Amino acid sequence: MIIKFKYQVLFFLSFILFVSCGNSNLPTNNVVLSKDSLVYSVSAVIDGECYNADYRSNSVLYITNSMNDTLIKKKEEGISPVQLVFEDFNNDGYLDIRYGYNSNYYFEMILLFIPETKEFKQIENNDDCDYAYSKNIKGTDFYYSFSPYLCGKNNWISKLYVIKDLKIKDKGLIHYKQCKDDDKGMYIYRLSDDNEILIKKFSLKEAVNYENYWIDNYEEFE
Repeated sequence: MIIKFKYQVLFFLSFILFVSCGNSNLPTNNVVLSKDSLVYSVSAVIDGECYNADYRSNSVLYITNSMNDTLIKKKEEGISPVQLVFEDFNNDGYLDIRYGYNSNYYFEMILLFIPETKEFKQIENNDDCDYAYSKNIKGTDFYYSFSPYLCGKNNWISKLYVIKDLKIKDKGLIHYKQCKDDDKGMYIYRLSDDNEILIKKFSLKEAVNYENYWIDNYEEFE
């Protein structure tokens, strides 16, 4: 009975926060009526406070808190609203903001939540297609990405990197080549001060899953 009551209390508190924050994490697709109409909106509770991320038809992204203070006002180009989400990108227990947009390739922005100041800060240089679809290797400071790369997007690259003081430091690179004029194969490089050091090569038949490779071997790139 005590356990059941505990869960009922937790549910009730979560419901209050949900209602006070609006339709948390639910998109709002409004008809565009003016140059700054709301196109897409998501909200979330972080550390007991509500935060909203609104994308408007004038390509401006607004991040506000429960006091309606504007924390971020950012002009974007080609943002894809369906990619606007709250998620714990760096696995620190706090929700961050992630969104993407398309050009010739897919780009993403990550705004990390800083609990000490209750701000969102952008990771420098992560708005590069080299860092698209990034994931954190849980329990570590390492991240890996995935991005189609030339050859009609049939080739691809994956970077291994760390983030320090909101700056990206590259550690490794996988380059998968399968086009007609390529020296076909899967190439793995260690990256240091913009230098690429080839440490391993697989044939296309031997190629391994890039996610498993980084998870199993990230320590070699420290």
